[in-house]
Amino acid sequence: MKTNFFGEYECKLDEKGRLKLPSAILSQLGENNSQDFVANRGFEHCLYLFPKDVWTSKLKEVQGLNEYLPEVRQFKRYFYRGATAFTPDKASRILLPKILLDYASIKKTLIITAVGEYLEMWNAEAYQEMINKEPEDISALAQKIAHLRTKGSDE
Repeated sequence: MKTNFFGEYECKLDEKGRLKLPSAILSQLGENNSQDFVANRGFEHCLYLFPKDVWTSKLKEVQGLNEYLPEVRQFKRYFYRGATAFTPDKASRILLPKILLDYASIKKTLIITAVGEYLEMWNAEAYQEMINKEPEDISALAQKIAHLRTKGSDE
């Protein structure tokens, strides 16, 4: 069963570069779900943190794309590059690879924010900048997205 995460969390890396996952996130997984995760590069220079079952689902989507198209091959290279599996230690910590931290410009403080079935990890300043660029008319954006979803399901 997939988790629909919610919430926003400010976190700090410890002196060894480990991230302690907030207990609120782990509790949202429920007792019957694995605590295995996969971290990877996300869009807009954040990192994605997928529960293992969500990652497996995303892999199936990507593997089903037409590899004869150059754009698909390019996307697959991007998508797989840097993917790293984790199981938190007994203290709920994970060690993110330096290459991923550098990609997202995460030094010490980061924001973890829920995006439904996965999490995003942001450099705190970049996250604030992104939030400050929220559209003034969120209702118009919601209407546009709803139209795209309806159009896509008709085809």
